[in-house]
Amino acid sequence: MNSVIGFWGEPTATNWCERNYEVTHYIAEFFNTLSSLCMVSAGIFGIYKHSKGFEPRFSICFASIIVVGIGSILFHGTLLFSLQLFDEVPMMFCVLMLCYSVFENQKEKRFGKWLPIGLTIWGLLITAIMILSGKDHKDRVMQLIEFYVFQGTFVVMAGCVYLHTLYIVFNPNVEKGVRKLWFLGSVVFLIGYIGWHIDLHFCSGMHQLPFDVPNPQLHAWWHFTASYGSYLICVLVTYNGSKVLGKNPSLRWILNILPYIELPESNLLNEKSAIYGNEKSEKVINYGTIINNIGQDIRKDGEKHVNDITNSTNARSTK
Repeated sequence: MNSVIGFWGEPTATNWCERNYEVTHYIAEFFNTLSSLCMVSAGIFGIYKHSKGFEPRFSICFASIIVVGIGSILFHGTLLFSLQLFDEVPMMFCVLMLCYSVFENQKEKRFGKWLPIGLTIWGLLITAIMILSGKDHKDRVMQLIEFYVFQGTFVVMAGCVYLHTLYIVFNPNVEKGVRKLWFLGSVVFLIGYIGWHIDLHFCSGMHQLPFDVPNPQLHAWWHFTASYGSYLICVLVTYNGSKVLGKNPSLRWILNILPYIELPESNLLNEKSAIYGNEKSEKVINYGTIINNIGQDIRKDGEKHVNDITNSTNARSTK
């Protein structure tokens, strides 16, 4: 870490091991910023592959990875505390959304409206604590409080999600590919998390490696592993939720490293049939209403015409 002042001014956020403004005057931490694009890419791919036929909450999980990536770009690109919150707050709500998806995963709602309300209140409360405790960025103690309040909340919520994934993968009826997915995600996360801690606690050593080896930028590699691991967890949660809902999901792999969920064609056709069937029903009802109105108008005109003829005949008879 260093105190180089670049385009965005004096850093007010958590300063990582990468030297500030070393590559360009306009980006505070170049490699940490560039690697954040992995999150955006992972989220976009997840939405692309899991939008048709899947519940909206799963698309929201993938979308939250995109938001985290954008926040991370803003944070590492500027090292401003206000933009650090754009990185940390979406991370927290991302894991809260995963919590909701893994606990409310039955056809019938087990917790009703109280689970999403409770998770939202919890997220807002922690957000308020983070904002208030980190407001005075020059106070190192308050900055540490903000940092560890966020880290503690994130680790606890992520732990809840991870424990539920254990329940999924150790089900005797689960596909082998699902266990591979879980194992791969766990290993990648663990490697990245170890690198994150080394970068945080042994920064000086990272700049003094033997044989003039440059700083390996472990925090940037953490972004890559976190992106991949988060994507795998979202795929696992999507698979389990879709299976519980009776959609018969299948796990597919691209080059044996990039998984996604595929639903049977019959599910998509049934969904389309339901949509178009409702539209056709509405059209039939509308057409029936129109025909009925026309019939009533014709009947009224006919009755009026008969009455006019009757009145005319009666008038002549009177004369």
